Amino acid sequence: MMARIVIADRTNRYDGRDIALRPLGGTETSVIQLAEALARLGHGVTALTHCDGDIEHKGVGWRPLATARTAGADLFVAVQHPDLFDHSRRARRRALWLVWPPFNVQRRFQALRMWWLRPRVVFSSEFQVRTYGRLLPRPRPLDVLPLALPDGVRGMPRLERPPPPRAVFASNPQRNLKWLIDVWSRLILPCVPGAELHIHGIRDYAHRYGESWQETRKRLGQFIPDGYPDAALRSLKAHPPLPREDLWRAMRSARVMLYGGHRAEAFCLAVAEAQALGVPAVVRPIAVLPERVRHGETGFVEGDEAAFAARAVQLMTDDSLWRAQHEASLRHQQGWSWDDMAREWVRRVIDPRMQHPRRVLRA
Repeated sequence: MMARIVIADRTNRYDGRDIALRPLGGTETSVIQLAEALARLGHGVTALTHCDGDIEHKGVGWRPLATARTAGADLFVAVQHPDLFDHSRRARRRALWLVWPPFNVQRRFQALRMWWLRPRVVFSSEFQVRTYGRLLPRPRPLDVLPLALPDGVRGMPRLERPPPPRAVFASNPQRNLKWLIDVWSRLILPCVPGAELHIHGIRDYAHRYGESWQETRKRLGQFIPDGYPDAALRSLKAHPPLPREDLWRAMRSARVMLYGGHRAEAFCLAVAEAQALGVPAVVRPIAVLPERVRHGETGFVEGDEAAFAARAVQLMTDDSLWRAQHEASLRHQQGWSWDDMAREWVRRVIDPRMQHPRRVLRA
């Protein structure tokens, strides 16, 4: 049964072409990937965003959110914000796809929309379920569908040799990069002379790939503490925005991913992609991160900064430990493809003939 599906998102100005042209956040890439995967299954998919005009790309119709008029749909998917349902006239069913922590849903007028419309809620992590307001409607079935991973990071072979002592940060720099740079200089670098911290998370959505890096390099200065040692400064390697395939190659060439985490992290694609590539990760037990890393098996989850640094040093100096966690990541952290996820959306959310008990799918 083919369905008419509308997905609405207001996070950024983009359409399906932008995934190959410039850096995008996890929300935008997820919307593009899911829309295209549903279209590949034969469904009629329209995406409403702050795009510049009507286009058709890879089977998906992209329409400007401000002017689009939807004449009805079998399923209207609002990304994160219940007020997007204002665009869902005559939709047969509605679903709220939570890709961030659900704090905004608990605000008064958003909560009223939830009670009035009773949409199906699609969670991306167990962390979201735990933080979902108790006073909000909890329609059944209640499923957690972790975000899928792109095919370019899945199914990689094991590396024959460990990478050099090279750590990588590949998230939004506002998410505790300054903390990591401080811990790096005080506790990690003195134990691993010659180690490097490669920073790929500096991004500006206005930039396109291949543009000048001068302004981006200047912005790194705000994350460096006063009096930062020259030797530590030389160990920081800031990079311009890279196309996704180049970024994945850069991550796979790293020995370890280091990420201090942030309370706004509801899935963390950066850590998920690194783990799928076979890169052990050291993270803190903040928000969703304990769901992304198997402590002691594919990396470490440490709350104390001394323990965090010690685990990073271990992974950069102990070849046997790195090898065990590298291979465990390749075995256990592959997630599922976007085609898999689209089929699960069809089975659980789009097809009204099927009723399912709550089920958590492990990424």
